[in-house]
Amino acid sequence: MKKVFLLLTIVTLSITQSFAQDSKGYIGVSSGVAAPTGDLADVVDSGLELGLINAGYRFNETWGATLNWGASGHVASDDDEIIAGVGYLGIGPMISFGAFDIKPQYAFVSTVVEGYGTEVTSDADSGFILGATYNFSLGGKWGVAANADYLNYTADDVSESIFKLSLGIRYNF
Repeated sequence: MKKVFLLLTIVTLSITQSFAQDSKGYIGVSSGVAAPTGDLADVVDSGLELGLINAGYRFNETWGATLNWGASGHVASDDDEIIAGVGYLGIGPMISFGAFDIKPQYAFVSTVVEGYGTEVTSDADSGFILGATYNFSLGGKWGVAANADYLNYTADDVSESIFKLSLGIRYNF
């Protein structure tokens, strides 16, 4: 957790030039890697992160709202017959510093573990996402977003966390 805050602080302080926002809103998709941390890292390997909906709307140059829907898939560290999936829907404010967005979000999380013909689903878990995005304009209505997110949630009374890095394409409106 300290590494995430340190990374966010360094990136924020390194942005010295102010960039005008290129849009009021955007919608996009992303893909990347999801690396479990803590005790979860002992149970499952890093996996694929899919950002199925990355959306945001800016009320002004600094403040906005964001909605993110995504999932990650993982294979058990000691048994490749067992797979785990973590799906989430995050909603929260967006704080913009030029092309850099900070997105703290409340997350609704669902987990699924499947193996040997048995599936165990855990719904209605809650958590939070501390996200950061750097936006690159491709000109016109299109752009690229580089995302770093820390997802922390509770599953069966156990706190779990995943650090996600992804790259995505977005449409600005």
